[in-house]
Amino acid sequence: MKTYRISALASAFVRMWRGWAVIVPVVIVNALLQAVLIWPDPTPGDGVVPILLALVSVIVFAVAYGLVAATALHVAGGRVGWGQVIATVKASAGGYVLCFVGLLIVVAIGCALYGLPGLLVLAVTPFFLLAALDGEKNPLGINFRTIGRRPWRWLVTTVITGLVVILGSLINGLTSFFVRGPAASLIVWAISGLVLAWFTTAWALIYRNAFTPTDRETSASADAPAGALPGGDLE
Repeated sequence: MKTYRISALASAFVRMWRGWAVIVPVVIVNALLQAVLIWPDPTPGDGVVPILLALVSVIVFAVAYGLVAATALHVAGGRVGWGQVIATVKASAGGYVLCFVGLLIVVAIGCALYGLPGLLVLAVTPFFLLAALDGEKNPLGINFRTIGRRPWRWLVTTVITGLVVILGSLINGLTSFFVRGPAASLIVWAISGLVLAWFTTAWALIYRNAFTPTDRETSASADAPAGALPGGDLE
Protein backbone atom coordinates (compact mmCIF):
# COMPACT_ATOMS: atom_id res chain seq x y z
CA MET A 1 0.00 0.00 0.00
CA LYS A 2 1.29 3.45 -0.93
CA THR A 3 0.87 5.34 2.31
CA TYR A 4 3.36 8.18 1.79
CA ARG A 5 5.64 9.64 -0.85
CA ILE A 6 8.96 11.30 -0.04
CA SER A 7 8.17 12.17 3.58
CA ALA A 8 5.96 10.23 5.98
CA LEU A 9 5.58 13.33 8.13
CA ALA A 10 4.49 15.50 5.20
CA SER A 11 1.97 12.88 4.08
CA ALA A 12 0.76 12.48 7.67
CA PHE A 13 0.13 16.22 8.02
CA VAL A 14 -2.21 16.03 5.03
CA ARG A 15 -3.86 12.69 5.75
CA MET A 16 -4.49 13.20 9.44
CA TRP A 17 -7.28 15.60 8.49
CA ARG A 18 -9.16 12.69 6.94
CA GLY A 19 -9.97 11.89 10.55
CA TRP A 20 -10.57 15.45 11.75
CA ALA A 21 -14.10 14.57 12.93
CA VAL A 22 -12.49 12.35 15.57
CA ILE A 23 -9.10 13.97 16.16
CA VAL A 24 -10.25 17.57 16.73
CA PRO A 25 -12.98 16.79 19.30
CA VAL A 26 -10.73 14.32 21.11
CA VAL A 27 -7.84 16.80 21.33
CA ILE A 28 -10.16 19.56 22.57
CA VAL A 29 -11.92 17.41 25.18
CA ASN A 30 -8.61 16.00 26.44
CA ALA A 31 -7.15 19.52 26.74
CA LEU A 32 -10.22 20.75 28.64
CA LEU A 33 -10.20 17.80 31.04
CA GLN A 34 -6.46 18.07 31.68
CA ALA A 35 -6.91 21.78 32.45
CA VAL A 36 -9.78 21.04 34.85
CA LEU A 37 -7.69 18.39 36.62
CA ILE A 38 -5.03 20.92 37.62
CA TRP A 39 -7.61 23.50 38.73
CA PRO A 40 -7.33 22.38 42.40
CA ASP A 41 -3.59 23.19 42.13
CA PRO A 42 -2.45 19.80 43.50
CA THR A 43 0.91 19.59 45.23
CA PRO A 44 2.87 16.28 45.24
CA GLY A 45 3.00 14.81 48.72
CA ASP A 46 -0.12 16.65 49.84
CA GLY A 47 -2.30 13.65 50.65
CA VAL A 48 -4.09 11.31 48.25
CA VAL A 49 -5.80 13.95 46.09
CA PRO A 50 -2.78 14.69 43.83
CA ILE A 51 -2.35 10.93 43.26
CA LEU A 52 -6.00 10.50 42.28
CA LEU A 53 -5.88 13.52 39.98
CA ALA A 54 -2.70 12.21 38.33
CA LEU A 55 -4.32 8.80 37.85
CA VAL A 56 -7.40 10.35 36.25
CA SER A 57 -5.13 12.45 34.02
CA VAL A 58 -3.34 9.32 32.79
CA ILE A 59 -6.63 7.54 32.13
CA VAL A 60 -7.98 10.50 30.17
CA PHE A 61 -4.79 10.64 28.11
CA ALA A 62 -4.85 6.88 27.49
CA VAL A 63 -8.39 7.08 26.13
CA ALA A 64 -7.60 10.13 24.01
CA TYR A 65 -4.43 8.60 22.56
CA GLY A 66 -6.23 5.33 21.84
CA LEU A 67 -8.89 7.17 19.81
CA VAL A 68 -6.30 9.24 17.94
CA ALA A 69 -4.10 6.21 17.21
CA ALA A 70 -7.09 4.17 16.02
CA THR A 71 -7.93 7.03 13.66
CA ALA A 72 -4.34 7.15 12.40
CA LEU A 73 -4.48 3.45 11.54
CA HIS A 74 -7.30 4.11 9.05
CA VAL A 75 -6.35 7.38 7.34
CA ALA A 76 -4.31 5.63 4.63
CA GLY A 77 -7.55 4.18 3.29
CA GLY A 78 -9.57 7.40 3.12
CA ARG A 79 -11.86 9.48 5.32
CA VAL A 80 -12.29 8.17 8.87
CA GLY A 81 -15.38 8.44 11.06
CA TRP A 82 -16.34 7.58 14.61
CA GLY A 83 -17.80 4.19 13.60
CA GLN A 84 -14.46 2.85 12.33
CA VAL A 85 -12.57 4.22 15.32
CA ILE A 86 -14.95 2.87 17.96
CA ALA A 87 -15.01 -0.55 16.26
CA THR A 88 -11.19 -0.65 16.28
CA VAL A 89 -10.93 0.39 19.92
CA LYS A 90 -13.63 -2.03 21.08
CA ALA A 91 -11.99 -4.95 19.26
CA SER A 92 -8.55 -4.32 20.79
CA ALA A 93 -9.30 -2.45 24.04
CA GLY A 94 -7.96 -5.15 26.36
CA GLY A 95 -4.66 -5.55 24.55
CA TYR A 96 -4.24 -1.81 24.21
CA VAL A 97 -4.81 -1.17 27.92
CA LEU A 98 -2.31 -3.87 28.93
CA CYS A 99 0.30 -2.55 26.50
CA PHE A 100 -0.28 1.06 27.54
CA VAL A 101 0.10 0.25 31.24
CA GLY A 102 3.17 -1.88 30.61
CA LEU A 103 4.82 0.79 28.48
CA LEU A 104 3.92 3.47 31.03
CA ILE A 105 5.55 1.51 33.86
CA VAL A 106 8.74 0.83 31.88
CA VAL A 107 9.00 4.46 30.71
CA ALA A 108 8.34 5.76 34.22
CA ILE A 109 11.11 3.55 35.62
CA GLY A 110 13.41 4.65 32.81
CA CYS A 111 12.66 8.33 33.38
CA ALA A 112 13.35 7.88 37.09
CA LEU A 113 16.87 6.82 36.05
CA TYR A 114 17.96 10.27 34.89
CA GLY A 115 15.36 10.41 32.10
CA LEU A 116 17.36 9.09 29.15
CA PRO A 117 16.44 5.39 29.48
CA GLY A 118 12.75 6.28 29.44
CA LEU A 119 13.16 8.36 26.29
CA LEU A 120 15.11 5.54 24.64
CA VAL A 121 12.25 3.14 25.40
CA LEU A 122 9.82 5.48 23.65
CA ALA A 123 12.22 5.87 20.72
CA VAL A 124 12.36 2.13 20.04
CA THR A 125 8.64 1.42 20.54
CA PRO A 126 6.77 3.87 18.25
CA PHE A 127 4.70 1.10 16.67
CA PHE A 128 3.97 -0.84 19.86
CA LEU A 129 0.60 0.68 20.79
CA LEU A 130 -0.42 0.95 17.13
CA ALA A 131 0.12 -2.79 16.70
CA ALA A 132 -1.83 -3.46 19.89
CA LEU A 133 -4.77 -1.41 18.60
CA ASP A 134 -4.47 -3.19 15.27
CA GLY A 135 -5.20 -6.47 17.02
CA GLU A 136 -1.72 -7.99 16.73
CA LYS A 137 -1.04 -10.85 19.13
CA ASN A 138 2.61 -9.88 19.53
CA PRO A 139 2.68 -6.06 19.27
CA LEU A 140 6.24 -5.76 20.59
CA GLY A 141 7.48 -8.20 17.97
CA ILE A 142 5.57 -6.36 15.25
CA ASN A 143 7.05 -3.08 16.50
CA PHE A 144 10.61 -4.34 15.98
CA ARG A 145 9.71 -6.02 12.68
CA THR A 146 8.42 -2.68 11.44
CA ILE A 147 11.65 -0.96 12.49
CA GLY A 148 13.61 -3.70 10.73
CA ARG A 149 11.65 -3.25 7.52
CA ARG A 150 11.78 0.56 7.53
CA PRO A 151 14.94 1.39 9.51
CA TRP A 152 15.72 4.71 7.81
CA ARG A 153 12.12 5.92 8.05
CA TRP A 154 12.15 5.02 11.73
CA LEU A 155 15.49 6.73 12.37
CA VAL A 156 14.67 9.95 10.52
CA THR A 157 11.21 10.23 12.08
CA THR A 158 12.63 9.49 15.53
CA VAL A 159 15.27 12.21 15.20
CA ILE A 160 12.69 14.75 14.02
CA THR A 161 10.36 13.70 16.84
CA GLY A 162 13.16 14.27 19.35
CA LEU A 163 13.84 17.74 17.98
CA VAL A 164 10.13 18.60 18.14
CA VAL A 165 9.95 17.36 21.74
CA ILE A 166 12.90 19.58 22.70
CA LEU A 167 11.34 22.59 20.95
CA GLY A 168 7.97 21.80 22.52
CA SER A 169 9.53 21.68 25.98
CA LEU A 170 10.99 25.15 25.49
CA ILE A 171 7.67 26.52 24.23
CA ASN A 172 5.89 24.83 27.15
CA GLY A 173 8.26 26.52 29.57
CA LEU A 174 7.67 29.94 28.00
CA THR A 175 3.91 29.41 27.95
CA SER A 176 3.90 28.41 31.62
CA PHE A 177 5.95 31.51 32.45
CA PHE A 178 3.60 33.99 30.79
CA VAL A 179 0.30 32.10 31.19
CA ARG A 180 -0.28 30.18 34.40
CA GLY A 181 -2.70 27.62 35.75
CA PRO A 182 -5.45 25.87 33.80
CA ALA A 183 -5.21 28.34 30.91
CA ALA A 184 -1.59 27.35 30.28
CA SER A 185 -2.50 23.68 30.56
CA LEU A 186 -5.32 24.12 28.04
CA ILE A 187 -3.07 25.81 25.49
CA VAL A 188 -0.21 23.32 25.91
CA TRP A 189 -2.44 20.24 25.74
CA ALA A 190 -4.35 21.53 22.69
CA ILE A 191 -1.19 22.25 20.69
CA SER A 192 0.59 19.13 21.93
CA GLY A 193 -2.45 17.02 21.11
CA LEU A 194 -2.51 18.13 17.48
CA VAL A 195 1.24 17.62 17.13
CA LEU A 196 0.95 14.18 18.72
CA ALA A 197 -1.87 13.29 16.32
CA TRP A 198 0.34 14.38 13.41
CA PHE A 199 3.32 12.28 14.49
CA THR A 200 1.14 9.30 15.43
CA THR A 201 -0.31 9.42 11.92
CA ALA A 202 3.22 9.41 10.50
CA TRP A 203 4.11 6.33 12.55
CA ALA A 204 0.86 4.68 11.45
CA LEU A 205 1.63 5.34 7.77
CA ILE A 206 5.09 3.80 8.17
CA TYR A 207 3.55 0.83 9.98
CA ARG A 208 0.98 0.33 7.22
CA ASN A 209 3.66 0.66 4.56
CA ALA A 210 5.80 -2.01 6.20
CA PHE A 211 3.10 -4.68 6.08
CA THR A 212 1.24 -5.35 2.83
CA PRO A 213 -2.08 -7.23 2.53
CA THR A 214 -0.06 -10.26 1.38
CA ASP A 215 1.90 -10.18 4.65
CA ARG A 216 -1.35 -10.21 6.63
CA GLU A 217 -2.83 -13.05 4.59
CA THR A 218 0.36 -15.11 4.95
CA SER A 219 0.42 -14.51 8.71
CA ALA A 220 -3.26 -15.41 9.02
CA SER A 221 -2.73 -18.60 7.00
CA ALA A 222 0.16 -19.59 9.25
CA ASP A 223 -1.87 -19.05 12.42
CA ALA A 224 -5.13 -20.55 11.14
CA PRO A 225 -6.06 -24.24 11.63
CA ALA A 226 -5.55 -26.59 8.72
CA GLY A 227 -8.18 -26.05 6.05
CA ALA A 228 -9.16 -22.60 7.29
CA LEU A 229 -9.19 -19.70 4.86
CA PRO A 230 -7.05 -16.63 5.56
CA GLY A 231 -9.07 -13.64 6.66
CA GLY A 232 -8.53 -9.98 7.35
CA ASP A 233 -7.07 -7.16 5.33
CA LEU A 234 -4.62 -4.37 5.81
CA GLU A 235 -7.34 -1.90 6.50
